[in-house]
Amino acid sequence: MKRWQKVLTGILALGVLLAASGWAVRRSPTLKEGVRTALRATGFEGVVMPVLERAGLATPPLPEYCLPIPPADRVSARRLVVAALHEALDRGDFEQAAQLNGILAQEAYQRAYRALQAWEPMRDPETGLVPFATHPRTARWEPEHAGADLYPFLLLASHFLEPDNEELWLEAMQAEREICGPMPCMIHFGPAQRVERDPSETVFGASEYAKDGLLALTERLGPGPWLARMEEVMDALLESSSVQTPAGPICSNEAEVNGEMLQVLSRLYWMTGEERYLDMAERIAEAYLFEVLPHTRYLPPTYWDFETEQPLHSEVRFQDHGSEIIPGLVELYLLEREMGRSQAARYREPLLRMLEAVLANGRTEGGLWYSIADLETGEPVDRGVVDTWGYILNGYQAFDLAEGTDTYAGEIEGVMRAVTAYRSFRWEGQLQDGYADTIESMLYLLPWFDIPEAHRWVDDEIEVMFAKQLSSGFVEAWYLDGNFIRTALLYGAYKTQGVTARPWRWDVQLGAAYAPAEEALYIYIGAETAWEGRLRFDEPRHRTIWNLPFEYPRLNGSPEWFVVEPEGTYQVVDLDMGASSTYSGQVLIEGLPVRLDGGDRTAVRLKVVEQ
Repeated sequence: MKRWQKVLTGILALGVLLAASGWAVRRSPTLKEGVRTALRATGFEGVVMPVLERAGLATPPLPEYCLPIPPADRVSARRLVVAALHEALDRGDFEQAAQLNGILAQEAYQRAYRALQAWEPMRDPETGLVPFATHPRTARWEPEHAGADLYPFLLLASHFLEPDNEELWLEAMQAEREICGPMPCMIHFGPAQRVERDPSETVFGASEYAKDGLLALTERLGPGPWLARMEEVMDALLESSSVQTPAGPICSNEAEVNGEMLQVLSRLYWMTGEERYLDMAERIAEAYLFEVLPHTRYLPPTYWDFETEQPLHSEVRFQDHGSEIIPGLVELYLLEREMGRSQAARYREPLLRMLEAVLANGRTEGGLWYSIADLETGEPVDRGVVDTWGYILNGYQAFDLAEGTDTYAGEIEGVMRAVTAYRSFRWEGQLQDGYADTIESMLYLLPWFDIPEAHRWVDDEIEVMFAKQLSSGFVEAWYLDGNFIRTALLYGAYKTQGVTARPWRWDVQLGAAYAPAEEALYIYIGAETAWEGRLRFDEPRHRTIWNLPFEYPRLNGSPEWFVVEPEGTYQVVDLDMGASSTYSGQVLIEGLPVRLDGGDRTAVRLKVVEQ
C-alpha cells in the first residue's frame, strides 16, 4: 500500500472511531489511547498518530500514577486524632476540638502546598501556563482541563499559602488571554501556538473554564483579573451563540454547557445587573423548561437536537457535570423569584416537574444516582454510583431556600446519611477525583444539615483522598490534581471555620470549633517557632461579592462557616491570659494581630462572640 493510501485509510479509520466513540473520545484521555491501540492494530499508527499529536488528540495512558485506595479497616494515627475530635465535640469541649481541628487543617494545607510545589516547575517557560499532564506528550493548555480543574486551584493555593508567587500565576492568565483572545483556546507549548478546534469543543472549553475555573476564583477571592476574564469569556460565548431555539440562539445543544452557562450568567447578573446576562439565561431556561423537558418526561437529556426536537442519545447523565442543568435552572428561578419577576411563576411548574422526575429515576436504594439512566425508562444504563451527588442536591436546597420551605430536606438528609455508609468506596475506580468530588459534595451541604455522622465521615474519608498523594507532591500527575487541591483547601477552611492565618507557614496549626449553644467560635493557633501575623475572618461573601440576598449551596462556591459582619461588633477573649477586647467585624476581616514568641507562648487560644 502506498503512503498516500495509508494516510487516507488511516483518516477514514479514525473517522469511524471518533464517530463510534462520540463525545467520550474527545473528552477522555484514556479513551484517546484507545484510538492509538486501534490504529496500531490496523498498521496505521505511525502515519496517523503524528497528525493527531499535533492536533492535540493523542495522549499517553493517563493518569501516570494511581495509588490504591486504602481499606476501610485501616489503622492510622490520623484516625486517633479524628476519634479524639469527635469525643471532644460530643462532650462540649470546644477548646480541645479547636486544637485537634488545627492538626487536621495543618495536614490539609500542607498537602495542598506540596501539590503546588510539585506543579510549579511544570509551568511552560514561555507562557507560565500549566500543561494537561506531566508527560512530555501533553505539553499543551486545554481550557476545559488545565484551565478549569488545575490552574485555578494552583492560583488559590498560591494566594493563601505562597503569596510571593501569586503574581506569576496571574501573568499566566494574561498570557492565555494574549494568545487566545476573548474566546479561550487550546495552546501547544514550545513554542506557544494556538490550536484551532471544532466550534463545539471551543464552546465546551470556554464554558468549563468560566464556570469551573474563573467562577471558583471569584467565589473565593471576589473581584480581580479572574472576574474580568470570566466576563470577557461569557461575552464571547454570547456573541458566538449559534444553536437556534424557539426562544432565540443559545451556545450549545448540550445540557452540561447550558447548565454551566446558567450558573455563571445568574451570578454575574446578581453582581453586575447587566441585562445581556439575564437575557441569555432566560433564553436557555425557556428552551429547556418549555421545549426540551416536556418531550423527555422532564428528565434533562445529555444532548438535544433543536431542529428535529429529539434527543441525540436516549440518556440522562447524572455523573460528574452531566447534571449541571438541574442546579443551573434552580439558580435562575431563585433569581427570578427574589427579583419579583413574572418569569418565576411561569418557570415554577416545569421546574418542579423536573425536580420530581430526577428524584424518581436512575437512583440506588439509598437515594444516590447512577451515572447514566435511560431517558425513556429511567433505568440505569451505567450502574456506577455518582460521586457528584451533592451538585444535584445543591439545586434542591436552593429551591427550598428560594421558596422558604423544607420540602426536600428529608430527601437531602437521606442521601447524606446514605453516603456515610460508603467507606473506601471506588467512586471513580482508583482515581482520587471521585473522593475529591464526593467530599466536596458533603461540604456544600453541611452548613445547612448538621448531621454528626456526616461530619465524622468527611473527617475519616478525606484520609483516603490524602493517601493518594505521592511523596513528590503530585497526586496522579495530571490536571485532576487540581481537584485534590480544591478539596484540601475546602476541608482546611472547614476545620478553621473560614479563619486564615497570614502569613501561612508549614508548622502553623490553626483550628476552630463553633459552640452553637454559646454562639461562640473557639480558635487555636500554635507554631513550633516564633510567628507573628494576622488571623483573617471570613465575611458574608454571598453578599459582599455577588449581592445575593442570602447564602445558598452552589457549585464552585466556597461554603461560609463562621462569618463576621463588617458593621458588627465582636468580643475576643484570650482564654490563656484572661484578657478581653472588642473589635469591629471589619477589623477582624482585615486581620486580628497575633504573636507567638516561640518561648513561653507557642500557642494562643481565643473565644469570639458577637456583641
